[in-house]
Amino acid sequence: MKILTNILACAALLMAGFASVSAQQSADIVFATDWKAQAEHGGFYQAVARGFYKKRGLNVRIRPGGPGSDNPRLIAAGALDIAMASNSFQPINLIAAGADVKVVMASFQKDPQVLMVHPQVAAQSIADLKGMPVFISDAARAAFWPWLQSQFGFDARQVRKYNYSLAPWLVNKETVQEGYLSSEPYTAAQQGVEPKVFLFADAGYTGYAGMVMVRGTFIRENPRTVREFVAASIEGWQDYLWGDPSPGNELILKDNSEMTEDLLAFAIGSMKANNMVGDREQVGVMDAERWRSFYREMSALGAAPKGVEVDKAFTLEFLPGGPSGSPVSR
Repeated sequence: MKILTNILACAALLMAGFASVSAQQSADIVFATDWKAQAEHGGFYQAVARGFYKKRGLNVRIRPGGPGSDNPRLIAAGALDIAMASNSFQPINLIAAGADVKVVMASFQKDPQVLMVHPQVAAQSIADLKGMPVFISDAARAAFWPWLQSQFGFDARQVRKYNYSLAPWLVNKETVQEGYLSSEPYTAAQQGVEPKVFLFADAGYTGYAGMVMVRGTFIRENPRTVREFVAASIEGWQDYLWGDPSPGNELILKDNSEMTEDLLAFAIGSMKANNMVGDREQVGVMDAERWRSFYREMSALGAAPKGVEVDKAFTLEFLPGGPSGSPVSR
């Protein structure tokens, strides 16, 4: 009997060991961002650097994006489980195409997208830029351009291809440049031009940005992993913006050789000054009615496809105080 007891005990230990290994493997996460490493991803890098993911049993590797990144297509195809959505159009368009994905948190309460012009241009708002040539990326054309057309009367004749160099805009002083609040204005200033900057969010654009979207299958099979990823990411953003960002910045600089400490400092200052992520308690949050209102407006303008069940594009269950009733662990 004693021998049998010992055998059963050993078997239990082995099974526990196998379960532990399995759990550890299931918690390995590759998080694909939408651009090269930058301060706009700082909260996620901070969570890696400060061990916020690790303490929740997650082994997270951040995979930076770039000009050729296509997270929506990759996550729809199942090549990614967790990826960053740059703007609210992306998950809505994915749902319209029949993809099974959901946004589980939003880094930015205000989208950082801007248009900027040279200081001598008389424009006082985005509406005043109608008819001017606009340097805009292919990604932005697929997302924001329909909104600009519908809201402000922009048309295709204005489009000039933006290849992620400000040189053409710097030379052509009567043109408009697309960019991020915390990036292109800094680069322009470094080149001796203090631009006028128009933030989309100040012109009525209510979309979220820097969102985390997850494949539906992964959510259903790994709800705890998703919950802990969200909790750690929120903690990372809180620590990055209201603490010492240097641990996250060190990893950003390592992942992006083009990044500088000065640009990181400028970006962090811009995010804080413009309340881009909200206050400390708002980090990551989303509102269902805001999603619905955004979709109603954009679909009415023809900027988003009609007939989409927009509630399928997001879930609040993994956020603090979400409808699941389970608080996010800290």
